[in-house]
Amino acid sequence: MTDRPIVRVLGPVRFPDGGGALIAPAGAMPRRLLVALALAGPEGRGVAGLTEDLWPDEPPRNPRGAIQMLVSRLRAVAAEGLLASTPTGYRVSGSDLEAAERADAAAAAAALALWTGDAGSDLEADALADDLVARAERARLRLLRLEAQRLLDERRGDEAVPLLERVVDGAPLDGDAVLRLMRAQAEGGRVDAALAAFAAHRERLADALGADPDPALVRLNAELLRAQAAPTAADLVGVRAATTPLLGRQDDLERLTATVPTHRLTSIVGTGGLGKTRLAHESALRLADRFERIVFTELAGAPDAEGVELVVGTAVGARGTRTRRLADPLPADLGTRTREALAARRTLLVLDNCEHVVDAAAQLAVDLLAAVPDLTVLATSRVPLLVPGEAVVAPQPLPADGSAADLFVERARAARPGVPLDPALVERVCARLDGLPLAIELAAARLRSMTLPELDRRLEDRFAVLVGGDRTAPDRHRTLLAVIEWSRRLLSPAAAAALSALAVFPDGFTAAGADLLLGRDASAELTELVDQSLLAFTEQGPGRARYRMLETVREYGLRDLAERGALEQARTALDAWAVAFARGVAPGLLGGRDPAATRTVTEEEETLLAVLRSGGAGREPVLVAVAGLLMENWMYRGEFEPLAAILPELLGAAALRPRTGQEQEDALKALTIAASVAQITGSPAVLRALALLRRATRRGAPATGFWGVFATSLVLAPSLAAGTAAIDALADSPDPLSATFARLMRAQLEENRGLAEAAIADLAAADALAARNGFHWVRFLARTSIASLRSQQGRHEEALATAERVRAEIVALDLDTELRQLDWLIGANRAALGDLDAAEALFGAMAGATGRAGAAEERDNRAIAEAGLAEVATARGDRAAALPRWETALATARRASPPWRVLVDASALAARVRLGVPAADLAEPYRRLRVLLIVVLRLGPLGFDAPVLGAGMLGLAAVLRRTAPEAADGLLGAALAFGARRDMASLDLVAAEWVGPPPPVEVATGQALALLRSPAVRQRG
Repeated sequence: MTDRPIVRVLGPVRFPDGGGALIAPAGAMPRRLLVALALAGPEGRGVAGLTEDLWPDEPPRNPRGAIQMLVSRLRAVAAEGLLASTPTGYRVSGSDLEAAERADAAAAAAALALWTGDAGSDLEADALADDLVARAERARLRLLRLEAQRLLDERRGDEAVPLLERVVDGAPLDGDAVLRLMRAQAEGGRVDAALAAFAAHRERLADALGADPDPALVRLNAELLRAQAAPTAADLVGVRAATTPLLGRQDDLERLTATVPTHRLTSIVGTGGLGKTRLAHESALRLADRFERIVFTELAGAPDAEGVELVVGTAVGARGTRTRRLADPLPADLGTRTREALAARRTLLVLDNCEHVVDAAAQLAVDLLAAVPDLTVLATSRVPLLVPGEAVVAPQPLPADGSAADLFVERARAARPGVPLDPALVERVCARLDGLPLAIELAAARLRSMTLPELDRRLEDRFAVLVGGDRTAPDRHRTLLAVIEWSRRLLSPAAAAALSALAVFPDGFTAAGADLLLGRDASAELTELVDQSLLAFTEQGPGRARYRMLETVREYGLRDLAERGALEQARTALDAWAVAFARGVAPGLLGGRDPAATRTVTEEEETLLAVLRSGGAGREPVLVAVAGLLMENWMYRGEFEPLAAILPELLGAAALRPRTGQEQEDALKALTIAASVAQITGSPAVLRALALLRRATRRGAPATGFWGVFATSLVLAPSLAAGTAAIDALADSPDPLSATFARLMRAQLEENRGLAEAAIADLAAADALAARNGFHWVRFLARTSIASLRSQQGRHEEALATAERVRAEIVALDLDTELRQLDWLIGANRAALGDLDAAEALFGAMAGATGRAGAAEERDNRAIAEAGLAEVATARGDRAAALPRWETALATARRASPPWRVLVDASALAARVRLGVPAADLAEPYRRLRVLLIVVLRLGPLGFDAPVLGAGMLGLAAVLRRTAPEAADGLLGAALAFGARRDMASLDLVAAEWVGPPPPVEVATGQALALLRSPAVRQRG
């Protein structure tokens, strides 16, 4: 599935040698190393994690060197590029496990063929092997589901049944899999098998959980039991059965088959090329047993209202037998005859392609529905009919990583059997085509005469490439350009001009943005474009709405601008919008004065980045203003990766001396943030950033304002001591924003030195300053930090009150920020205080949620949520529920970042001691945690969170308390000296056993490694 050399773990562990042959690793340790790296995926695994994977009992004295030796030996025989170094460890170029986990529906069958036996069958049984087996089984079940769904979409239910049976065998409590299996069996005529599958599932649920099947399963079972012989199908007029399967539209078909019979008028509305006509035909076929007659009328050739009535009358058989032309006058009784023909039987009338005669089609539908009580109408149009009682079904473009890719693959292989198709490139092409079925089919057909990479390159001019589709299709669907031009011809001149001008926005726009770009009130044009399905309107929250174009429509607009020589003028207008937006929103963003500012900037981020990356001489002031705004927003959100990425563009633009005072202010802010980030991340651009900032601060009068003071006092401070002294001085500054930020920074330094109360005092002062001056972002940051410190100290009531107050204020202000870590803080303290139901609800919501965080942070959030659920079960004394919960939490935490990994491992040890787990059963997790703490200390304790290190020692102390109380006291004292985290109730109970003050942190730091390696502590491990 890839040309890269990959490690094979879905069977015996193998890797390619220099000649490409698969060979077995020479020994257990190289085998374990390859498996650990395969499990880590593209991000790789750090030395600390690899040490634990390779030596779960006792690490070598120099783990980094030992790992380097293993890597060197493997590299000597492995294919080039298989093993690569990362900043913290190593990674492999790929694995069959990664390919299986990333495969989409189009590649599912090929991915299932990657298994050559039981995953890791030549590994010794331990935690690493268990992790591999679990991951491989999850991947296999996912692929079986995908392949089965593909077969179901293609109406190959008989072939899907054995796959779904394997899914049910692997996940016997999965109600969705049973539901799909029953449907496939029933559609294949095996109703008895479907009923038996339901009965078996019901019995399994009752035995395992004491629960009943899902309502959807119960309903399907009842329908099958009530099933009678199918009623007589309707007479079909003009309804066509397709020659190819309809992919990716199952949800839309289900919605239509449910909506049409319950509404007298239903409209399928969407942009051109979305497949509305195909959906209407397929829906009509599926509804054949609900009507006595279905008549499909095509209005594309009707020029006006008279033509609409004639087309419909002809289709329903209301015309006389005499042949006549469209230009002839209508017979006086055509309308009457049409109504009589429709009233004769219960009829579904389909009006296809109404958009160019929408007024006439709407009036005819209303008249016919009023005159014929048993009539139902289904319309397709690019605009709604806008008549009373109309139900609108709006199909969306197909997802590029799902059914769009499936459609492309199916059509491409039909056009040229055996055509090579890289799944990632297929998804890219489908995404570029906006998931429009017509565009995808046109593109796939071009593979008769070109390769997929060539097609991808030539899509730079999609309108020249996507031509020559189905010869039976109407002219307006023969090319992609014809589809868009058909819609444009229906627009007013002002709306047509706006369509092209607004295409310079790459990621949508607001009504205010459209007004500014066009230089006038654009509301009328926007409404027209939305009605014609050329713009999508989405309401993203109270008072926040956005317009978006499909990329195909946007490219059409850009093409039109270029052909008219107006493209450069439109881009200049976009620059003007970007600068006005940046300078307009900046005052509210600073310190969080305007709570909505962060969200506003984030929503425009892609457009601002496009402006930034477009470059060009003479645009330097634009780039500096835009970069400064983006960097400030990212700084508040703690997103340093994108900050570092745009440093080159910013520094290049900032080298040009500003021409105005406003440009000078823009440059000062941008360079201050850039220099700060470059220092924090160790960027090689730090010297250039500092040089440009020094030049900026030397211009004119001494720097004033927040950014000027921040630059001269802190960023350009000659030494750490000078910077610390500047923070102390700024903490009492008359400028409230400078004083607030200084207090926050000093609190961080104090927390790092173990001065928690001093840190809380500074945070409280920052909170008070922020509250008085309306610095919302700073205030929430200060209060969240206070809650976190109180929670770490085990002061749960104070932590909970503060955290809940902060969360309520964030929600009330509708701030764009991540709440899951705050929710975890609330849940942990509620659990510690005995409010277990509320804690369980919070942790459960966290465990099932996803957000904007990167993959690593998502793993962390899931791990601590699962640990929270386990802690709740422990507090209830529910041993049967708690122990499996802790196993889930530990398995999730294995790929979490080290601080959260230690916290979860330590909490699990302490909790299982509370639950009476025998000491022998805790030996392995005890050893694992002790080894991890040793590795961390050897690799450099200064880079680790001391309170988390203390939490790990609390977990070890909980186990040692049974057999080695003196060693437990030593660990407990060191843990409290480090300020051990006591958020989790089980750890808090261990910490509460200490009486008196802990030893000084300097003493504990010096003794920690020796203590962990002492015979008493090591013996238990």
